Amino acid sequence: MYFSDKLCWQYTKNCSMKEFGANLDRVRKSMQGDKKFLELYGPHYNNIYQMEDLPNGRLSFGEGQEEKYNCLIQKKDSNYLYVFFNGAIGKNIKCKNNFNRWKWANLIDANVLNVLDPMYFLYHDLPIGWYWGTSETDFRQEIAALIKNAASALKVPFSNIVLYGSSAGGTAAIYIAHYIPGCTAVALNPQIRPWKHEWHKEFKEIVKIDTEKYDKFHRNNFYWHLDNTDDCKYVILTNCRSRRDFNWQLVPVAQHYDFAVEYGLTRYRNLYSWIFDTGEIGRHSALDYPAVFIAIDNFVRRLKEGIPLKQLNSYVKLINEFWRDHWELTFQIEKQDT
Repeated sequence: MYFSDKLCWQYTKNCSMKEFGANLDRVRKSMQGDKKFLELYGPHYNNIYQMEDLPNGRLSFGEGQEEKYNCLIQKKDSNYLYVFFNGAIGKNIKCKNNFNRWKWANLIDANVLNVLDPMYFLYHDLPIGWYWGTSETDFRQEIAALIKNAASALKVPFSNIVLYGSSAGGTAAIYIAHYIPGCTAVALNPQIRPWKHEWHKEFKEIVKIDTEKYDKFHRNNFYWHLDNTDDCKYVILTNCRSRRDFNWQLVPVAQHYDFAVEYGLTRYRNLYSWIFDTGEIGRHSALDYPAVFIAIDNFVRRLKEGIPLKQLNSYVKLINEFWRDHWELTFQIEKQDT
């Protein structure tokens, strides 16, 4: 595994416990992301097809000087590409410029591309965007084209592209996958039915689009995407302790297709439902953290290799126990602090 190979420090002659630990800390710290990538400002491309040689750092795409799509790329000698999407920003407008999970790039053997949600730059005071677009333009299809061209420039096959996000970023991942043949979408607590989100009202008022009504781009119809996409894998991770995610998002999908939702891993066609449990801390925001992200990456690669579902399910349930322990401990610490 890439992470275990990187997190390597061997005992040497006359090395004390203190020195051994210090070297291990140094190696671990080196894997936490390098801020230099945030300070590297690359070129502005006039269109999403103009990317023969992608440099490391920040990139932007748009007609003329318009920065419609703002990205961050961290390149490696790898034939995988992870694409990270952002979630909601709420009332904190400054968050629209944050590249979610960018520090995790060193944890996996993959090129990493972050794409900011252009909705927050187009619409002021918008708390959630879902990478939606306008009534006449589907931003998700344009972003899919951007990703495919970036993958081609990096010599990464589409089947080795992983779209990754949580909440609104997870929504973008599962709705963009259809336009990238063979890719894998990983979504944690996504809004499969965006109109059920508490900020849907604000979205409707600001963008002038009702996500519950018919959309010619199928941006609110996951069933259309699943029914018309055979070559992609959809991995949806849902916190069974979060009512807004389990009851309002996942259960309707299971009811629509008439399959049973089980703890751990359930497969229906090319949809893989991963149910995790955060114990008493049943929040929508009780999501992944670096160790779990490494485990999810390992799962995605084993899934691609065709490992039997029963074996994958055993692995998922083991990871779930560590996941639960993490959030249970977090909950106990929060109770003590209050």
